[in-house]
Amino acid sequence: MSVVVTAVVHPKPGLLEEALATYARHIDAVHAEPGCELYALHTDGTSIVIIEKWAGQADLDAHANGEVMAKLGPELNALRDQPADVTILRPHPAGTARGAL
Repeated sequence: MSVVVTAVVHPKPGLLEEALATYARHIDAVHAEPGCELYALHTDGTSIVIIEKWAGQADLDAHANGEVMAKLGPELNALRDQPADVTILRPHPAGTARGAL
């Protein structure tokens, strides 16, 4: 069963663009990870919101404990005020398949 993740990252004041550039250096490697169906960045001009979709929990776990996050995590830690607000979601069937993420 697929897993959807939202992560809100709060860069320190003035470091939003540097944080986005940090993600940009690693995003191709994330997209190449097994089970990555979506890993998309969004911003409101202050925070970064990452929307992720993984084929299953094992793929998400491998991502969280893998090489890319081992590199990306410490780089982001230096740029943010606080830990990311992460929410892990499971699909709840409703509506049509077209409305699913």
